[in-house]
Amino acid sequence: MEDSAKWTDCPTAPSLRNLTDGGFGALAETQLPAVQELTRAHIESFDQAVTDGLSRLVQSIPPLEFSFRNDRVSLAFAEAAIFPPAVAKGSVCKEMRVFPAECRGRRCSYRGKLVADVTWSINGVPKGIIKQYLGLVPIMVKSSLCNLHGLTPKELVEHHEEAEEMGGYFIVNGIEKVIRMLIMPRRNYPVAMSRPKWRSRGQGYTQYGISVRCVRDEHTAVNMNLHYLENGTVMLNFIYQKELFFLPIGFALKALVNFSDFQIFQELIKGHEDDSFYKSCVSEILRVASEEGCTNQSKVLNYLGERFRVKMTLPDWFTNQQCAEYLLNECVCIHLRSDVEKFYLLCLMTRKLFSFARQQCLEENPDGLMCQEVLTPGQLFLMFMKVRPFLHNVFLATMATVLCPTGASDLMFSVSPAGAVSPAGASELMFSVSPAGASELMLSVFLLQEGLI
Repeated sequence: MEDSAKWTDCPTAPSLRNLTDGGFGALAETQLPAVQELTRAHIESFDQAVTDGLSRLVQSIPPLEFSFRNDRVSLAFAEAAIFPPAVAKGSVCKEMRVFPAECRGRRCSYRGKLVADVTWSINGVPKGIIKQYLGLVPIMVKSSLCNLHGLTPKELVEHHEEAEEMGGYFIVNGIEKVIRMLIMPRRNYPVAMSRPKWRSRGQGYTQYGISVRCVRDEHTAVNMNLHYLENGTVMLNFIYQKELFFLPIGFALKALVNFSDFQIFQELIKGHEDDSFYKSCVSEILRVASEEGCTNQSKVLNYLGERFRVKMTLPDWFTNQQCAEYLLNECVCIHLRSDVEKFYLLCLMTRKLFSFARQQCLEENPDGLMCQEVLTPGQLFLMFMKVRPFLHNVFLATMATVLCPTGASDLMFSVSPAGAVSPAGASELMFSVSPAGASELMLSVFLLQEGLI
């Protein structure tokens, strides 16, 4: 009754009492909590991304390894940090900090400097740490890195902002841009799905499958599917370097653990010990790997590494087994750290797939709330930085410059003591580098920066 009376007793005409109030225009000591709650999820996700998320992201980037004069050189990231927006060093100004109002007026981006610590070693012997500038990244307004963070309404107005400024957006070229929250498939949960288009993936494929979106702590995501075939076997589908690959499930299971075929068989038939058809299908899954001579884990790893290493950019001294282990770590159940855990998850997915294909369980709705989650701006920020990792900006950009699209056999570079690489024509030290000497140029940059050459 009280709520209904509140809406039925509304004034019939506008009132100017707030304008004539003696305290009109006076700023409050604090901002309204209800207004700040509107963008709290955006700001907190970004704060997590630039602190703990950035640290996890840096640790997940594999080191860059190459050979130089019969030595093995390794470059890896130790740590990274993002700094609040500020003017460049050497500028003459009273205030070093940059505020959002200035970026709006100058039509520039509100961004901060990204710096990383790069460690390098030769033949496993550490040689030191290099603090490398990696560029500028956008900073969310009112986040912990924003210069408006923690200011009172009076201080916000002094910096040409609204007293109730709530932030949660970026400023790019003077324009305010918001990263919307997106609906994504539920992470790390195998979903039973039926897709008629899966029949077109090859001979014998059916519409039945199990799909799982594997997500690591730094929000790196990889989609993985299990497909049910008409002959009763299962095919594992994963993506590597934006290319689709299919692998019989028996190879993946035997590559993950050093179990005998009988142990794998016993794990796969759990709950179906009396199902003769299912047991015959499991025997066929294991027979496919045995027919290729893959009778134990080491042989399976060597078999997979020999066939997949042509698709990888790993050093030449990596063995076939190391290549296969790298593939399994980057493409198969990446959210799990132990190979044994990955093995048991694949067994669970296989049992669920057979139950679904034989109509013993219902299809799950990917559009249902149970199978969905929200992708926050901070998570998307980290995913973008991982797709375009810092490693490329520091090292592979040098190789891309060497391997120029003009097709020249060699190219002249100028390398300054600060390690910056520019086209020929400057008066510093000159290098003539061919495509085969890209690794030499990268190492020379670091040796020169350390004062060793």
